[in-house]
Amino acid sequence: MMQSENYIYGIHAVEELLNTRIQSIDHIYFDKDKKSANLFNLMKICRKERLAYNHVPESKLQQLAGTTKHQGIVALCSVKEYCSIEKLHQILANKENPLLLIPASVEDPGNLGTIIRSSVAFGVDALILERKNTAPLNAAVAKSSAGMIEHICISRPKNLEGIVSEFAQKGYSVIGADVHKGKKPSELNLKGPLLLILGGEHRGIPPYLSRLCTDYVSIPINKTAQSLNVSAATAVLLYECASQREFKF
Repeated sequence: MMQSENYIYGIHAVEELLNTRIQSIDHIYFDKDKKSANLFNLMKICRKERLAYNHVPESKLQQLAGTTKHQGIVALCSVKEYCSIEKLHQILANKENPLLLIPASVEDPGNLGTIIRSSVAFGVDALILERKNTAPLNAAVAKSSAGMIEHICISRPKNLEGIVSEFAQKGYSVIGADVHKGKKPSELNLKGPLLLILGGEHRGIPPYLSRLCTDYVSIPINKTAQSLNVSAATAVLLYECASQREFKF
């Protein structure tokens, strides 16, 4: 398998990656001018698995791969391998009142890294990410997390909506953070099995997730500030969760 930094290139190398480590793929780049049955089949897999991909000039593929021998395709992979859903369930099986976090549509790697750091600090059991519209687990995220990326399970399932529904059916409270509506953090019971969802600054919580929320939380702040950065809001809410749960710091 040919690899340059976090980039894997070549038809067979990327095909093998799709077969064995699909959750670690952040983005796939195709040569916009190259046509072949193999590339078309790999593109179909991207659509089926909801993987982010786009077509770029051949010069861009050369730049990413560091070689001309890319065969028209380059895949960007994460610096950390994502937990499978099976692994996630194994981790949660040993928890009395699991705490899960979904930072939806958080595109800035600095914000995502800080959220990961806060998650470890305040006892989150696992993060669940979208496959699209969320920053990949790259070096910038790892740096912003101050190394905490290595100390928490991070999963990125194909069908996030289905996973959230599954947790709701198991008795988890699904609480969304919203600037404009919701109860104060102290007014909510955050002690039981909980799935907390926050949205990025630009997109917020996507509709397919917001309709699954059983309640909303809103952090009261000075109106002059208008809103908190998503990573700051996450830290505030996770501290409230940790306090109610009497988390041992």
